[in-house]
Amino acid sequence: MDGFLNFSLRMKEAVHSILGWIASAMLLGLTLFALLEIIRRYIFGVVFEWGQDAIIVGIVAAVALYFGVTQIRRGHLVMNAIMQLVHSRGHYKTVGIAKIVVSTIIMLFCGSVGVTGWSTLSYAWDRNLTTYSLLIPLWPFYLILMFGFLLMAFIAFLQMVEDIISFSRAEYLDAEIELTTDI
Repeated sequence: MDGFLNFSLRMKEAVHSILGWIASAMLLGLTLFALLEIIRRYIFGVVFEWGQDAIIVGIVAAVALYFGVTQIRRGHLVMNAIMQLVHSRGHYKTVGIAKIVVSTIIMLFCGSVGVTGWSTLSYAWDRNLTTYSLLIPLWPFYLILMFGFLLMAFIAFLQMVEDIISFSRAEYLDAEIELTTDI
């Protein structure tokens, strides 16, 4: 079990360091490009035809890449108030079970969205779908979106197994309130 926990930790650190930086750089670059487009439009009266589409598709793609990082931190679905109440009343097992259930639901939902997105990706590829400006193909965006959901499902799977191991070792009894409430 410790081998799996070490593997899980290494995978999550790699995703956090690599995709976190890529998504952050994309968001920063696209924000600066959006500011440039605002200046070009309102000061010079010209814009790139594809600029608005690139900004929208790029920001959504960056957010999709950041799904995994958000899941690593368990920062997307925080029920602190409820879990703190349950934890403060001494229902440590309930908090441990809730972590397992939430990780399982996230894994199933994101995995199903990622897998069923294949038909949309193949449709966009076959029909050569593009954005409204007709310059940016949509299939890379769909691929990144599928990758983000599947990565989030994979990380939720790792966390589910970690939570099961932690629950079987009764580590929920020793966990600090911050660790047990981040669902």
